[in-house]
Amino acid sequence: MTHREITLQDQPSQAPHAVAELVDGQAVIIHLRRGIYVSLNETGSFLWERLDGETSLEAIARELAENYDVDITVTRPDVLDLVRELLAEDLITL
Repeated sequence: MTHREITLQDQPSQAPHAVAELVDGQAVIIHLRRGIYVSLNETGSFLWERLDGETSLEAIARELAENYDVDITVTRPDVLDLVRELLAEDLITL
């Protein structure tokens, strides 16, 4: 499989074989095929809830910056890093 670099213009979505539940504001995501789970902190959960296949990572980074009152230069790399991790775990699709 060919891997390509993820960009802020990408619009990933939650994988159909990944289910999530919010527990105390934190997403717990279960990969139904592999039987693994990933727990996300508050900001990771914020991102997860917006992975709808229509919203760009740039828009999510901007909303995250506004919501948490930080500069977008901080949220952009954080968003890309988390998306790379979720993609590596097969929890999202591009």
